[in-house]
Amino acid sequence: MSGAVEQAGAPPRQYRAAAGRWLASAPGLRLIAAALFAAAGLAAFISYETLVLGWPVAREEPAFFDAYHLARAAFAAAASCLLIVALTAARGAGCGLERSRLAGPSALAAALVMACALAGAVLLAASPSAFGAMAREDSGLEWTSALLLLGASGLFALRFARGFARRRAVPALALAGLLAVIFFVLGMEEISWMQRILGFGTPERLAELNWQSEFNFHNVQTDLSELVFYAGAGFFLGVLPLLRDALSPALAEHPLAAFVPSRGVAAVSAPVAIFTYGQWNLLPVQIAGLLALLALLAFARAARRRGDGGENILFLSLAAAVAAGQALVLAYGPAMTDLPDASEYKELFIAFGFAWYAATAGRAAARA
Repeated sequence: MSGAVEQAGAPPRQYRAAAGRWLASAPGLRLIAAALFAAAGLAAFISYETLVLGWPVAREEPAFFDAYHLARAAFAAAASCLLIVALTAARGAGCGLERSRLAGPSALAAALVMACALAGAVLLAASPSAFGAMAREDSGLEWTSALLLLGASGLFALRFARGFARRRAVPALALAGLLAVIFFVLGMEEISWMQRILGFGTPERLAELNWQSEFNFHNVQTDLSELVFYAGAGFFLGVLPLLRDALSPALAEHPLAAFVPSRGVAAVSAPVAIFTYGQWNLLPVQIAGLLALLALLAFARAARRRGDGGENILFLSLAAAVAAGQALVLAYGPAMTDLPDASEYKELFIAFGFAWYAATAGRAAARA
């Protein structure tokens, strides 16, 4: 990435020019080519499965490891490797990968959250019934997920209120307000808008459409909702932090860059790449998980190049834990008492990631 923006308040055209120069450079073109390869392969597999095999685009089913599904997994691994290698090769001089260090609180939080995730994977191997009991409706797992998401909403709502009082820039205010609304809706959807607590019924029309006859909207099409949510959250929490750290200072100074998840968010969100079982056969979810795993290795390599041994070990350990945890889930997934059990654990760690994102991005946006 070449070119420089003199100050954070530079005109938008200078940011666009810096982005254009980067995308037109040889590393930028290779990154575009890798993204096109991944998109074309993904479209080809999905088209073949829906048009020829008659499979639904979104579905929840046991993980398969026949020749065809292994070929899909090989494509997912190859496409993910190409994307991460191309992204790190396109990093700008003086970017975050080359100079910044992971904050201590993020490192500690990442270690604690990963320890909880590994405990969950071990619980599945030791006692599938206990693993399933913790994933029931209105369990502590579900309520913790909801409270974390509602907390994230509250943090962005607070940033919005403070920014409005101080007459901050409209785009940043709008984004903070939008994120507050999104996380509020996600949190309330997790607990069906407190239907079972308040005891109100589901409107007849919604009950007919909803797969569980609950007062929520994601279960109107549960499989599709999970596909979008899991793939989107994996990419947002695991891959965008690497993109942010690869940006040159000319682009990283953009005021809205503060809303892009940081490296600390990627570390805390590492367990999001675990607990994929019922959606393992969905290629977008599989690719998102592999990208997040490879991003951890990219962060480890960047730390080693900077001579930061502690951060290198942390990210290597997180990557190893993700690989081991996901292997346990795939090995013992058939023993689960109910196929969606692993999904509740996955949603818990997505909520942890979003909460940490709200805490760190809110402060960064306030400084910007």
